Amino acid sequence: MKEPTIRYYLENRNKLSSKVRIRKEPIMAEINYGYTGVDGKGKKRQKPFRISLRASIEPFKFGKESENFKFDYTVFSKATRNNASIRTKMGRLQENIDLLVDRYVLANTIPSPNEFKHDLLIELGRNEREVIGEHSILDYLYFKIRKSEEESDMGKRNSISVGTIKSYRTLSHLIENFQLATKSVITFENFSNTKYWEFWNVIDDILKDKIKVENPNQKKKQTKQEHGYLKTTIRKYQSTFVKTLKDAKEDTELKAEFLLNVYDKNLILEKEEASKDVYVTEDELQKIIKYDAGDDEDLRMAKEYMIIGSLTGMRFESMSDSKEAEVQVYNEDGYNFKYIHSKQNKTSTEIYIPLLEPVLNILEKYDNRLPKYGVNPTINKHIKTLFEKLKFDRLEDEILRTYRSGEIRLKKPLHELITTHDCKKTFYTNLYNNKVLPSAIDNMTHPDATQKNRMAKVYNKSNMLDKAKMFVDEINKIDSNIYKF
Repeated sequence: MKEPTIRYYLENRNKLSSKVRIRKEPIMAEINYGYTGVDGKGKKRQKPFRISLRASIEPFKFGKESENFKFDYTVFSKATRNNASIRTKMGRLQENIDLLVDRYVLANTIPSPNEFKHDLLIELGRNEREVIGEHSILDYLYFKIRKSEEESDMGKRNSISVGTIKSYRTLSHLIENFQLATKSVITFENFSNTKYWEFWNVIDDILKDKIKVENPNQKKKQTKQEHGYLKTTIRKYQSTFVKTLKDAKEDTELKAEFLLNVYDKNLILEKEEASKDVYVTEDELQKIIKYDAGDDEDLRMAKEYMIIGSLTGMRFESMSDSKEAEVQVYNEDGYNFKYIHSKQNKTSTEIYIPLLEPVLNILEKYDNRLPKYGVNPTINKHIKTLFEKLKFDRLEDEILRTYRSGEIRLKKPLHELITTHDCKKTFYTNLYNNKVLPSAIDNMTHPDATQKNRMAKVYNKSNMLDKAKMFVDEINKIDSNIYKF
């Protein structure tokens, strides 16, 4: 199908003067994508379809009177400079047309004008979705992503996180790639146990470059891997996929017959041991603290992240969840320390984390709050660069437990292996080596106090303070330039 074009025009096409056409008139949109049909005389003609923009405007703000107020972008842009509502609706129309075109291309289909119009009105929220995607798993996932994004933008309670939406979007690309590779559409009705495992085999072959696909929705090209996916990666994708299937199963508006038993525990691979076992030593942490990043913002970001993560034990998600928390002071019962209230949405837990001096020095630059560090892959890239500059090149073991290519054992320098995920291991290992009680470390890394009711919140705060004071007692036993308040 051809790239759709949109022609805007006023619903009233009568050639009347501006003295008569002084009221606002509805704006219409004609969408032409090269679809041809046969007219009443047996001749082939292009058949666009038309919809209302659901917006009105005075004709003189839309176009020139000499051209019967035909849409003139210069006139329109100047007249609506201080009112972007119509342009916003135009933008939304274009976005939804683009979304549908990508969907049609992936499905290798050309819709009729009535089908295109029907689908477009659904995406614009004007028509009810009778059956979501005709039981297509991919269309259900598109719907779920769009709904989740809208709820997140509205700040709706219990809306899912940006990270979870990103996982859904990654899964949608995997399904798109599978359908492109197999020239088939997976539906709830045809997705059997056999097809489920075929799905993972095919996407593994795509990553190995044994199967080639061009996905218009996947703007960032996937880096090919000779050995395919790791088991841990497949397991993560499987968890997202099964969660999506379970949600669909429990969706009362989706009248689909499921061929796959979505509650079968064997749909998800068993957990694997970590592929690497690395941490940053206390001496290496000291070098990071002393490192002068100069004007290099990327290296500064990497340095600060490693210090905060390695001296608080916070995950990347926990830092993001707690970015609005302010540094607080506890000065009672002979204690005097600063701490931050860490909320960990991933594990539905929270804890008070006493802040060591190197961490406090960083937070003071950010109005006594945790800095915002963008997305995880970007930070990992900068951390690797920092470690390479510091010549942290001691060799460490890495075991790649692949999905279908067996185990691959490698030796790599620390700067190639280090990620944000290793900060928690660094936190635990260095404290353990300093003979800190394991229970005091566990209180910081694996808090288990949840807030189930109002009274629990009161007792939970007391419990968290007790854990914080226990941690402070243990740190005060250490003779270190790093582990001090």
